[in-house]
Amino acid sequence: MRVLHLPVNIASLPSHTVRGLRQIGVEARGLVFGDMRYQSTVGLKAIHHDTCRSLTWLYRRLLFTGYVLRWSQWAEVLHWYFGTPALTWGLDLALMRVLNKAGVVEWLGSDIRIAEVECADNPYYAAECATERQSPSPSLRLSLERQKRFAAAGFACLVAADMAQYVYPGLWSRVYCLPQRIVVADYEPIYPDPAARRPVLVHSSTNPRLKGTSAVLQAVEHLKTKYNFEFRLISGTSRDECLRSVREADIFLDQFLLGSHGLAALEAMAYGKPVVGYIKPSLVERYPADLPIINANPDNLADVLESLLQSGRLRYEAGRRGRLYVEKHHDAVRLAPRLAEIYRQQWRQKRSGAQEAIVRERWPW
Repeated sequence: MRVLHLPVNIASLPSHTVRGLRQIGVEARGLVFGDMRYQSTVGLKAIHHDTCRSLTWLYRRLLFTGYVLRWSQWAEVLHWYFGTPALTWGLDLALMRVLNKAGVVEWLGSDIRIAEVECADNPYYAAECATERQSPSPSLRLSLERQKRFAAAGFACLVAADMAQYVYPGLWSRVYCLPQRIVVADYEPIYPDPAARRPVLVHSSTNPRLKGTSAVLQAVEHLKTKYNFEFRLISGTSRDECLRSVREADIFLDQFLLGSHGLAALEAMAYGKPVVGYIKPSLVERYPADLPIINANPDNLADVLESLLQSGRLRYEAGRRGRLYVEKHHDAVRLAPRLAEIYRQQWRQKRSGAQEAIVRERWPW
């Protein structure tokens, strides 16, 4: 089966997914356009740009368009990420309809997150919206418009546990659920030394507001008066530099606003690091029961970190559980057969022209 992944490389997920599929014999290509300084592009045709104000950008955009036109004809199935347009004026999905391509669109976060839903479900998100005086109303409209665009083109919907609450199931022929994925073999575990006298705390602040960085900084300042530790704030560094800091960490601080986790937490767990983050109550039951992320919110983060700073053994054991967890639930190679079956189902449906009833698959855990 020939599968094309496009058009953006969010959190390196297309790179991991393409490589996992190739290991089970799927002919997978990845075609992405954008700023690649912070992502892995292994296995992808990546056309890089970091500015929209140059002739170089225009040339690269035209180059990308040419690849989209050629490789879309090569592919039997399209795997779209984030709902980002590949061509202007809606020509991308119009082309896919003309070519009669089977496809899935994977929603990953702010592409369809509905602020009204999140505010009702997450007091910390609601407080942030109120503080910033931002009206959540447009997000409801935008989420629906984006989903309608892909559903009308015949795509199926693919989400992980944390995104299911934002999906309009009545729009879709099928809604599939699949965990986020990394190639676990890329990450050699380096478990925290239980005897470390000066633990290293690492927080990646790619988006300070959504990561809850202010709560992290407040907790760190409070704990500095009582404990000897090093704190590293990662911001604006390359992917290699970021991963180097994670490998050297004794504790990884994820995000403390959205109430879920992303690929950064998976990478840290793959390296054998204890991960602290906020998982909102409504998602706890959707994630696997053995989720090892140490749950902390902006109100109790300092207290949770204090227990980890006091016990090297606790840090080590949490790191071991994290590694086992990603091996079991999030390995791109282990998940590849399930994803390939999703592609086959979509391809068969497109070939037969059957209008199937809505299918909502059960969660895989």
